[in-house]
Amino acid sequence: MEDLDKVVADALAENNIPYAAYAVTNAKDTIASGSVGFTDLEGKYALSSKAIFRIASMTKALTSTGFLWLADKEKLDLQMPVENLLEEFKDLQVAKLIDGKVSYSEPKTKVTFHHLLTHTSGFGYDFHHETLSHLLLKGEIVDLLDKEGKFLESPLIAEPGEEWHYGMGIGWIGKAIEKLSGSLLNDFMTENIFKPLELSDTSFDISVLGEDRLPNIYAKGEDDSLTDISGFMASPQIEEFAYGGGGIFSCPLDYVKFLRLFLNQGQVNGEEFLPKKVIDEMTINQIDNLSVPFQPTFNPGIISANEWFPGIEKKWGYGFMINTEDVPNARTKGSCAWSGIMNTFFWFDAEKDIGATIMMQIAPCYHEKPKKVLQKFEEAIYRAL
Repeated sequence: MEDLDKVVADALAENNIPYAAYAVTNAKDTIASGSVGFTDLEGKYALSSKAIFRIASMTKALTSTGFLWLADKEKLDLQMPVENLLEEFKDLQVAKLIDGKVSYSEPKTKVTFHHLLTHTSGFGYDFHHETLSHLLLKGEIVDLLDKEGKFLESPLIAEPGEEWHYGMGIGWIGKAIEKLSGSLLNDFMTENIFKPLELSDTSFDISVLGEDRLPNIYAKGEDDSLTDISGFMASPQIEEFAYGGGGIFSCPLDYVKFLRLFLNQGQVNGEEFLPKKVIDEMTINQIDNLSVPFQPTFNPGIISANEWFPGIEKKWGYGFMINTEDVPNARTKGSCAWSGIMNTFFWFDAEKDIGATIMMQIAPCYHEKPKKVLQKFEEAIYRAL
């Protein structure tokens, strides 16, 4: 494999991004890793190999795995209405924005755990959907920074099962884990997922990892300038609520251990951790004729409009986006992937026996420049295969 430190360093320089950390694995072991660049704009402080990243929505795959591990043990039917477990689902409403006014109606279908896992429940995010953006501006819902997780009380924006909308459904999966297990989400995930997978630098609780290990966060200006926005960020320390859709802190070396679980068909160190049938369910199309579409933005300072691999249909499993065709010079058909709002990215490709992640901490999400770094990184890996 070519020198990935150089590939990443060149890509960072070409795209004016201060730093990135990465790791690459096959089913057996980590085969490459590195920390490249500087956490300050003067180039004095190199990115530490001990850095911890806000992996945001890369949390969703971990929480989904935790839930499916528990559901398998509890023999839980994923087609069961969530309201059978969580009372809050008995009062759900579907919101529709028409001519500047929001109307509400009862959903025609009950939300199931399958809907939550596949983003077909009707839950959304305010930065991707006009109705929720409108409600946020009116003060009728709260944003994702709420420490008590009251953003989970947002209404649906589509009928369950009818559309694919990226949203906060995995936050409710976290709540379901707590109800089923009788444990707080971080405690459950630590004991049943992080420790067995040997993810020693992964937690919802930054205090156990060290807040001083978090690198600075930068924002891209329209002129491609960089601004350190670390001081404007809310405290990363959780209180009691842990958001299953985006609250984990981790690092590349830990995350590729998680990806190895899938390259090894559910085995860890030669022993079954998840049954192969669960791995299969997670990594095949679970949304039938729906697709992962172009995602608009209603808050361009946080996230750019984005479509992954235009011209290639994308599906969703339980936890992952799945490309249905080969991506030229990169991942093959059936690969599984996702990302986090600070421009952290991962994928695993079972056909090629490869998994990788690259982590930056820069806004807005899906800005073309960090996506170009991902592309250069991925293409270099596939040149070596």
